[in-house]
Amino acid sequence: MHTGFHGDTLTHRGREFALIDQPLEAYFQLIGSRPDFHAGNGRGYAAHWVIEDGWLYLARLTGRWAHSEPLSMRHMFPFAGSKVYAAWLSGSLRGYRTDRALPAESFPAQMRYPDIVLRIDNGRLDTASIVHRGTAPARPAIMTVPRMMSPAACARHGAWTEAVV
Repeated sequence: MHTGFHGDTLTHRGREFALIDQPLEAYFQLIGSRPDFHAGNGRGYAAHWVIEDGWLYLARLTGRWAHSEPLSMRHMFPFAGSKVYAAWLSGSLRGYRTDRALPAESFPAQMRYPDIVLRIDNGRLDTASIVHRGTAPARPAIMTVPRMMSPAACARHGAWTEAVV
């Protein structure tokens, strides 16, 4: 499966994710050929995926054929309905939340772990690992030891105060 930011997105549990992996490329490997897309500066298409009731579906496909005709789901999957069950896919899907800035590929120091890692088995969601990032908790101010109290007694007092408050 190819990786890198390319325009594929995923909706899971009401959140949008920009995918690192390219699930449709696994389909092209399965059928033995890759259609002739107008690549321009990319790979020629963008796919939107959804997980519904534990199943992975291709919900939308946009792009252009090499002869400049618009690409649609009906061209790729003529007998499918409004979405296509991704039975061909087994492996991991990784992505970043789209409501936050994506990490810059040119600066490895800014790379972070994906916000979502899904394990897919023949189009069925096997496991999901979602990272919930929030603002860092505020650190408590450094407590000064009163003059008449030993450091051990101060630590006990601080622990007791936090437990009571």
